[in-house]
Amino acid sequence: MTFRTIDVAGFDACHLAEQPAPMLQWVPIDNLVIDGAYQRELGRQNLTAIRKIASDFRWSRFAPVLVAPVDGGRFAIIDGQHRTHAAKICGIKSVPAMIVQIDPAEQASAFAFVNSATTKITPHHIYKAGLAAKEPWAVNMKAAVEDGGCDLRMSNASTAHKKPGQIYCIGLIRDIEKRGYLRALTAVLKGLVEYDTSGRVPLYSDFIIRPMVFAYAESQDFERLDVAAFLRENDPFKVINFVDRAMADEQLQGSRQVNYRNAFRVQFQQFLKVRS
Repeated sequence: MTFRTIDVAGFDACHLAEQPAPMLQWVPIDNLVIDGAYQRELGRQNLTAIRKIASDFRWSRFAPVLVAPVDGGRFAIIDGQHRTHAAKICGIKSVPAMIVQIDPAEQASAFAFVNSATTKITPHHIYKAGLAAKEPWAVNMKAAVEDGGCDLRMSNASTAHKKPGQIYCIGLIRDIEKRGYLRALTAVLKGLVEYDTSGRVPLYSDFIIRPMVFAYAESQDFERLDVAAFLRENDPFKVINFVDRAMADEQLQGSRQVNYRNAFRVQFQQFLKVRS
């Protein structure tokens, strides 16, 4: 394991505003309320998020709820209504809470800050955490890419620092895994690696991998396709450019991604037909 300490070298010291220290305690869920003056109503996406948390509730994933005292011995939830709803669904009576002594105006300000100042978590961060947790989806993604002779990266890089065989499109690979297309991914990557004798970094981008994998996965007939041999006769960038020109001339309609996929599917079929 690799651990880091809290290192603030290089930061300027900041003055802490005078304020009461918060309290940490378990608060009965029945004593928690939601202030409609600044809290959002629960829409369809919110209800989906609550059900997802409740379906696999873990205290290890539950951050203390941020609340403030209000009239009647109750506490207004500033942050944490999703996980509190999920806890109640699971029959939990009390949740850990950090209680801050602030008025309604500051509660609304705190709500706005908490929901706008969150550090964005990228798909690369999620993939890295999934590997550390040995989540099957992450392990299987890594194995499928490595079986194809490539390296699924845990962080992004500038164009100048990317190398052939490095795969950065984590979102696409996760989508491929969810669809059950990892075998197709491995086959396509193997073909790209064998075909790529000059180290063309763009070959390993979403732009090329997506339509080829989706087209390959459409038919079991394509499992007998020699991808490298196909690519030697059908430069993938020329296939993409053909679609772009056809769409510019309005010879093709619809989604560009679907048209890319269909173009590769047709080319795969013609390649196999000639060799059958």
